[in-house]
Amino acid sequence: MEKAKTPQDKWQQWLSFSAFTLAGVALEGSMPPTQPQLQQAPKAKKWRAMP
Repeated sequence: MEKAKTPQDKWQQWLSFSAFTLAGVALEGSMPPTQPQLQQAPKAKKWRAMP
């Protein structure tokens, strides 16, 4: 990445970087989750009363 020379160049470089970052965040949020849905565990059996 080239170094910005004037304040305007720095501003444009910052704007393009922030737009790129925001687009990446928006794209990441729009994708469906990659983790499979968790299955519910079977219910535990009740313990028998201890004598």
